[in-house]
Amino acid sequence: MGLFSSSKLIRYLVLVVLIAGGFHAQLMGAELLTYSGQMIGEKGDPVATTKRFTLAAVRDASDNGGALHWIIVEDGRGSVPWPHSYGTSQWLDGNGLNVQAATASRNNPQVLYINDELKAFVAVTLPQLADGQELNQESIWKQGPVTYRVTERQTVNGQEAWRVLGFTNFGVKRTFWVNDQGYIVRLRENVTIGRGDRFDLEYDLKNVQILEDEARLKVATAFDVFNKFRTKVDIDRLEKEIVWDDEQIETFRGDIDRLVSVADATPLSAVARLAQADLKTQKGRSGGVATLMTRAIGKVVEAPGFELYRGDSYSDESLAEGVTVLHFWEYRSSPLEQPYGQVGYLDFLYRKYKEQGVQVVGVVSNPLLEDPAERSRVRVNARKFALFMNLSFPIVADVKGYIGKIGDPRGAGAKLPLFIVLDAKGRIVHYKAGYYEVDRDLGLKSLDRVVKELLDANSE
Repeated sequence: MGLFSSSKLIRYLVLVVLIAGGFHAQLMGAELLTYSGQMIGEKGDPVATTKRFTLAAVRDASDNGGALHWIIVEDGRGSVPWPHSYGTSQWLDGNGLNVQAATASRNNPQVLYINDELKAFVAVTLPQLADGQELNQESIWKQGPVTYRVTERQTVNGQEAWRVLGFTNFGVKRTFWVNDQGYIVRLRENVTIGRGDRFDLEYDLKNVQILEDEARLKVATAFDVFNKFRTKVDIDRLEKEIVWDDEQIETFRGDIDRLVSVADATPLSAVARLAQADLKTQKGRSGGVATLMTRAIGKVVEAPGFELYRGDSYSDESLAEGVTVLHFWEYRSSPLEQPYGQVGYLDFLYRKYKEQGVQVVGVVSNPLLEDPAERSRVRVNARKFALFMNLSFPIVADVKGYIGKIGDPRGAGAKLPLFIVLDAKGRIVHYKAGYYEVDRDLGLKSLDRVVKELLDANSE
């Protein structure tokens, strides 16, 4: 995100609360808890591997539980898209102790960790325990593979707290300290991501502010509006990058003023600013890609000069011998991350229509191809990836940069993959930058429909 450092965000949130709630807050109001956290790699230079974050959570308690409204701001090593940087989680007291540490849920804060080898979500444990105020020296419980046990009473940052140890069959997973109100004041956790890279994740409570009823209601209303907006535009599943379609952008454009207004003088105002900037970027990107698509439709793909990397055979002439799907992507074996350019669904489509003469060609489009000395490494990477995915269609390399003649979406701020469908004369009839919506039965339903319509037209 990059708008605030941790220290600046803390000062900003304190100011928001003082303005919205006043100096003479009632003790029964909600609390704004601000935490400073970081991830540090166990190997390598700590300066290079460290990622910092700030977690702000409005704890709105009731008689039998309550709601925890949170935002997370990241500093370094990437950041989650803004629709994933906030959320609301409920906790219910009276049903036993419970730690909220889901690994892939919109109800739990996530940070995104990026280096040369991986892009991975890392769940951040929410600071509120269900029935946390009931902890005592005898407390012990189990959640999934983790067993939790209270070990002792300690003073942490001036607060009396219970030290809780969470361990599995492989050792200690997380340790945290819970005060008498039932929320965490310090956490230390062992995290493993990628191919076994280990990190220490930690956070500490830095500030507590009380919100009066007016500020409390304003925060609850703001989070309700933001949560409903996310559902409205169907962004519930965690994504490392969100590319909005035209319908989502229209909804986004219609709701942005409301989001900005309701977020004013709440922690969500930082998120609203990110939303405004993102809308401007998405509108420009969408318009640029639409222009490229308009220019591409009807063009004949001829003599692209693709070089065969994997497969039995390929020739430029074959592109005008039937229905052909060209899939431009980097085809790198590292870092590996889903949905892998949607090549699995593309292979499913190829196997489905292969006997009807449909061709699918994976086209490696990598800036390193511009350097002849790097092409060998690109070839090895592409072959390793194709072998890993067990792809049955041929892989070629765009060594001459032909994607630029078709319309490279990267020039408009979008990203690969790029799907191109050619008719039997080699003309472009379909241009799709980015990912398709996936149908459980048909896979890439929109692409499947285009291919089927061309086959039906050819048979008439």
